[in-house]
Amino acid sequence: MSQSVLASLLNTSISAVQQWESGEKRPGGPSQRLLDILERKGLEAFV
Repeated sequence: MSQSVLASLLNTSISAVQQWESGEKRPGGPSQRLLDILERKGLEAFV
């Protein structure tokens, strides 16, 4: 999944996703929760 698609799915900015991937920042709050769901259940959870 591209950074832009993930950012859209999580309703956040592409720069936030880039910062998470580079280790500059960690996702928090709702974004972390959605990432946990995505990891456990896959994209089907968002359809």
